[in-house]
This record gives sequence, C-alpha cells and structure tokens, in this order.
Amino acid sequence: MSKLRLLQASAAADKAWMIEVRKLFGERDAGMARFHGRATGEPGTHLRELYDCYVKAQDAYDAR
Repeated sequence: MSKLRLLQASAAADKAWMIEVRKLFGERDAGMARFHGRATGEPGTHLRELYDCYVKAQDAYDAR
C-alpha cells in the first residue's frame, strides 16, 4: 500500500475514533481525554475498537 493510502487510512481512522470520543466526552473535553489517555475505551467497547483501528493504521503509516 502506498504511503498516501496509509496516511488516508490513518486520517479516516482518527476521524472515526474522535467522533466517538466527542460523543462520550463532549466537544469541550474530547481533546484532553485523547491526549491524557482516557479516550482509549475499555476492552470490548466500540470506543476501544475504534482506538485499536486508529493505532493499527497509524503504526502501518509509521512503518512505511
């Protein structure tokens, strides 16, 4: 996969994850939750699924 496609996949995963973070934490606290490690979700939750997808996509981009 090209570096551009990996970047696009990472950006899409980040967007999907942050939409869910905003739903759960509110617009005001979403950024702080993300950067303080509170936005990863519990295992088995939709939030964790989205977070894991984001991490996987970001790792693939970084590895290229």
